[in-house]
Amino acid sequence: MTDPTSSPPFSTTVARAGALLQLLAENPEGLGITVLTRHLDTQRAPLYRILEALIRYRLVRRDEQKRYRLGIGTIQLARAYSAQFPAGFEQLLAELANEAGVTATLVSSEGGVLTTVLSVTPSTNAEHVFTPPGFRHPDGPLATRIALEALAPPAPHDSEAVIEARRRGFAVARGTVAPVRYAAAAVVPRTDLAGAVLIVALVSLVDFDTDGISDLLVHTAQMIAVSLGERGGMELTRGR
Repeated sequence: MTDPTSSPPFSTTVARAGALLQLLAENPEGLGITVLTRHLDTQRAPLYRILEALIRYRLVRRDEQKRYRLGIGTIQLARAYSAQFPAGFEQLLAELANEAGVTATLVSSEGGVLTTVLSVTPSTNAEHVFTPPGFRHPDGPLATRIALEALAPPAPHDSEAVIEARRRGFAVARGTVAPVRYAAAAVVPRTDLAGAVLIVALVSLVDFDTDGISDLLVHTAQMIAVSLGERGGMELTRGR
């Protein structure tokens, strides 16, 4: 008799499909079948079946060099995810971006993974950072991650950036992950109680006046929290 406890608590096929999509997201130049089988520790036959199913739903495509890439269906999913949030969020971010003169983004943190929900650039002709919905942020001391760490109670190992973020109510990072990337971030109040934390961030290729814009940054985060509460968004966030 088979021991039911020996079975995995999830579908291994679905898990492998998820790992495949994540791998392609991390390699936008595309990957061939040999590399995919090695990274996913599987055989070609089952992997081909997964790929064909994902291609059918336009989540994956194969280019002329027989490399697999993310398909246009992933854009539709990203837009559908963003559409769950009130339309007013984009206007709030636009006002923040234009006032600060740099890109404003709304980032979700779930399971330690930071992902862009919305991103709005200011209405100027200058070059600005843009992270599209669904963009997975790199590791390292990003302002968004520092702001998240500042939510926790003080601890002896806290960095100076975390201590400062806890004191000021927002986090700042200057060239800590990339030499020409500057940012300030504030957590949307109360979303840390709902499973997926939301963070508002200002991101720029050049340094900017984080102190001068901090009040508006924090106020925008507070307004998003109010909007979520009024429209049931906190329940929506909790369900993800």
